[in-house]
Amino acid sequence: MTHPWCSTTPIRGVADIAALERVPLEQRVNEWDLTAWLRRGCAARPERVALTYYPAGRPTDPPSRVTFAELLGQATQVANLLHQMGVRGDDCVMLLAPTLPATYVAVLGALARGILCPVNWMLPAEHIAELVRAAQAKVLIALGPCSDFEIWENLQAIRAELPEGLRLLSIQAPGEAILPECDLLALAADQPSDALMFSTRADPEAVAAYVHSGGTTGTPKLVRITNRGIVHKSWCVTTTMAHAPDDILFSDMPMFHIAGLVSCAIMPLILGSSLVIPTPMGARDKVFIGNFWKFVQQCQITFLHAVPTILGVLARNPPDGEDISCLRDYATTGSTALPSDVAVMLQERIGIRLLATYGATEFCQNVTQAPRDGEPRFGSAGIRNPYTDIRVVVLDEAGLPVRDCAVGEIGAVLIRSPGTTPGYVGIARDPRCFLPDGWINNGDLGRLDAEGYLWLTGRAKDLIIRGGHNIDPALIEEALRRHPAVMMVAAIGKPDAYAGELPIAYVQLVDGASTDAEALVAFARGAISERAAVPQEIVILPELPLTDVRKIAKTVLRYDAIARVFTRLLSEALGRGVTLEVGPDPQHGTLAMIIVQGARDPAVEARCGEVLAGFAIAWRISWR
Repeated sequence: MTHPWCSTTPIRGVADIAALERVPLEQRVNEWDLTAWLRRGCAARPERVALTYYPAGRPTDPPSRVTFAELLGQATQVANLLHQMGVRGDDCVMLLAPTLPATYVAVLGALARGILCPVNWMLPAEHIAELVRAAQAKVLIALGPCSDFEIWENLQAIRAELPEGLRLLSIQAPGEAILPECDLLALAADQPSDALMFSTRADPEAVAAYVHSGGTTGTPKLVRITNRGIVHKSWCVTTTMAHAPDDILFSDMPMFHIAGLVSCAIMPLILGSSLVIPTPMGARDKVFIGNFWKFVQQCQITFLHAVPTILGVLARNPPDGEDISCLRDYATTGSTALPSDVAVMLQERIGIRLLATYGATEFCQNVTQAPRDGEPRFGSAGIRNPYTDIRVVVLDEAGLPVRDCAVGEIGAVLIRSPGTTPGYVGIARDPRCFLPDGWINNGDLGRLDAEGYLWLTGRAKDLIIRGGHNIDPALIEEALRRHPAVMMVAAIGKPDAYAGELPIAYVQLVDGASTDAEALVAFARGAISERAAVPQEIVILPELPLTDVRKIAKTVLRYDAIARVFTRLLSEALGRGVTLEVGPDPQHGTLAMIIVQGARDPAVEARCGEVLAGFAIAWRISWR
């Protein structure tokens, strides 16, 4: 079977991207009705299995299966039920559930009727209540009572804080007891399953979804995602990765993440590809990760996508006799900086080329990718996607571009594409972020090389990215500032080989105050509701470094955090003290210089390489 989007045209570099763009995008994507694309994809081979669900991450367990005909029929019933409940095109349907077959039904039904808003069900209950109010949700669909989750119980605890007119519906995993009075599928069972009771939402600029930024801490912003954005990105992923209807893909990323929503739900269903749900927790489930290659063999998975932390685990635990010839010889990753050694290890041990990507919720997923048939240039974020523009510029004090940077010169990364968001829900467009002519400044710094590869060198914004989840440092700083001994505090991310970054806080005490780091960590543990945001380490300094305008110099602290981590690891590995000098670098953005006394020793160089293999920070040895 073929699909009008499918293409095997080689993509070796920006010249091939430019060749694709000679055909106007409107000729490649002849309509922007997201619901119509999804319905065609599901109807193309109705008896094919759309979803295969394993409850506990074990391939030996008997799975449950849903065909495309069943999925489309149930989703149509849900859309008709929502219509009967009064949900109209601009009304929000919020979804609070892990990945289950019923989650897919809810996603498709909500997209057909109103604005879908999938929310991180691990957020603190008070943040969920804030998002419900911010989105003005009309219906909230949540996982019902279940032994492995407390989503329903948490909602009941804040029921009085939710809007009075909010309709609360439940879904369940196969085999779990349902709540018949509010079960989504039970209530929808009497609705027509063969036709929508209303016209579809075909306006390209209509908002299809609210996808929140951030991950596990703070109250995230709701990013408005349009029909055009999702359809363009689905076409883009299909084209750049040569996806096809016969693909069988893992659904192991949460749908409250933009990549999980587009690449693990919408794009495959538009193509009519099959999805395997290995566990409701996806890649967070250690049982599934331990059985990863067994799942690949048994389910005949054709494509691998994972965040760098999971890829690091897989690269260090290659197949042990499993036949994974069903997999393509390339895979994609994103979310956090990718250590080059992980990419090399994956290619050498498993035979899979790793293609890094760069994106954000505000861009409706990735906007760059290493070329499928070209040089990956490990350490870079790849080249721009089709119909996507990238500039690296120098900004003035007002945040407006002064000039484009020269090749190799570091500046602010600006993005423009059909997928970029028109803005946030309930928040005025920041003129420093939303620039004239459709450009967005997401706060990232980088450089473009002569062949158009983007190299990210830092973040102008201060988010701490732990395992693909964004942590707002203000949450940590506000909590620690409540301690009576703390005068000033700055939270940043320190490098970690597994999580990418872990929170660390630097503190300056009130004159005459006395406390220690252990006491402050204990205080933070009690003051910060989200465990992932509790700083792993607190450093007390006599004075925090300040900029010329008397703001805390977080860049200096980031250099210090890198030096502390690398110094400890290298000293333990080499059995002797080492000195680190970390600072800016015109090519890499940041460079860690390892000072080693004595003549050059290849064994020491090799050991340093082994210890630092899991980090995406450039380093060099200086022999003295």
